[in-house]
Formats: sequence, structure tokens, C-alpha cells
Amino acid sequence: MTILIDPTKAAALATAGTSNNPLIFWENDALSATYATSAGTQVESATNAQTGTTYDAWICTPSGGDTATMTITFSTPVTLNAMAVAAHNISDIGGQLRFEYFTTSWQTIESFSPTDNQAVVAYFDDITAVEWRIRVRLITQNVEIGVAFAGTVMTLPRRIYQGFTSPITPNNVILQSNVSQGGNLLGNLVARRGSSLDAQLTNIDPAFIRGTDFKGFLKHHNDGKGFFWAWRPTKYGDLFYAWREGETINPTNSGPRDLMSFNMGLRCYDDA
Repeated sequence: MTILIDPTKAAALATAGTSNNPLIFWENDALSATYATSAGTQVESATNAQTGTTYDAWICTPSGGDTATMTITFSTPVTLNAMAVAAHNISDIGGQLRFEYFTTSWQTIESFSPTDNQAVVAYFDDITAVEWRIRVRLITQNVEIGVAFAGTVMTLPRRIYQGFTSPITPNNVILQSNVSQGGNLLGNLVARRGSSLDAQLTNIDPAFIRGTDFKGFLKHHNDGKGFFWAWRPTKYGDLFYAWREGETINPTNSGPRDLMSFNMGLRCYDDA
């Protein structure tokens, strides 16, 4: 799990005092764009990575240059500040991941070699372009990417200070033990099923909760759609692709200052 924050964006977050406020990347502006394979041989369609589901991936055989590329093309220029992938195998195949955009030539936003197959988000200062792409380089095996976002990040106005448990390894584990009649352990069958977490967000300005961005997220979450979640982005880097588990979000008024709070139960794609 990795959050790549460019220096300009990091400086802006530090100035605003929001470097470690929870980050939610739910708005995939690229839902209206065209996903296509532009380098390599497509095995499964690039549009699979557009849906937000993790089970059906873009699969691509690398080109002779050991590269596979997914291009995201909008009809008009768009201003974005984030790109992300989840449910991929880039670490397994020893690939280098690049997020790029086109002006008069292709420009690299971030270049990164994942050490696991967890979610990766690149968070950057606003960039306006029509064409964006995700390149996986230095590979000789098929690359798989289940989710690919290009859009804008929402930062919550309050930090989580205590009581939050972030999964370190998958915590939804089904264990079947084989025990002899004499009480000896003969072996186990372990099935890792991802992780779950519960986030409690308190004392938030009602103007934010009732604002357009959060209301959009509220519907997105309550409809069970996926998003990227990081509770303290610059301190821990804990980042998951997650979706609703359990109740809908129902913000409540709390305390004498007319602030609002809500709980969020999440199921996480966790391939640790």
C-alpha cells in the first residue's frame, strides 16, 4: 500500500495543516473517459479496470519493449489531482508502475516499483490534460490491474486521533484446523479473505457534510461502490481500496457546537 504525494501537493497540505487528515479518493472522473490498451497485447479489456470491481482485471501481455500501457482518454481537457490502481500483480511480476499525462509529449507524474500488490495512489498538484496513461515497464509476464482511477481526492476536515484499528495483515481469515484424536495439530487450511475496518469520524463541520463533494461520496459509499481510503496519509501510508460493509453512513448532529459525526464500516481488498 503506497501513497505517492508530489512535493508541491505535500507542501500545500502541510501549509493547510491537513497532511494527516483522512483521504478518500472516490470520484473516478474517468468513468466518462475511454480506457484502451495502447502498448502490449490485450488479453482482457482495459475497460475492466474502469468498473471499480476487483474480480475482472485488465490483462495485457507486454510488448517487445517489456511494457504494457493502459491509456485513459477524455473528450475534453480535465483537471485531476490523483491516479490510482488496485487489485494488481505488478509486484509479483517485478514491474515498474508509471502514472503519466500528455501535453506536447508524455510527462511522468510518478514512477514506482511496488513491493506488494496493494493499492497505489499518486496524489499531485492539479494537472489539466486530455490523455492520461498507466504504464507497467520492465516486465516479461502478463500484467493484471483490476481497478484504475483518474480523478480528484477528497480530504476530510478532521483527523482521526484515537481508537482506529488499521489492518496490518488481512484480518478476515477463515481457518480450518486438522486435529488428531490425540489432540495434535496435523495442519491448517488458511483462506485469506481481505480485511475489515471501522472508522469513526467526529466533530465535522456540517457545511462539509452537506456539501456537494461529501454528498456525492455518501451516495457512492451507500451504493456499495469502491474507493481508496487512507486514514493518516503521510504518517503511516495505510491505504486500501475499500467498499461498504454493513450499515449506510448516516451523519448525526453531536455536541453543543452543532458539529456532525458518522461511522463507516469498510471491507478492504487486502492482498498482503
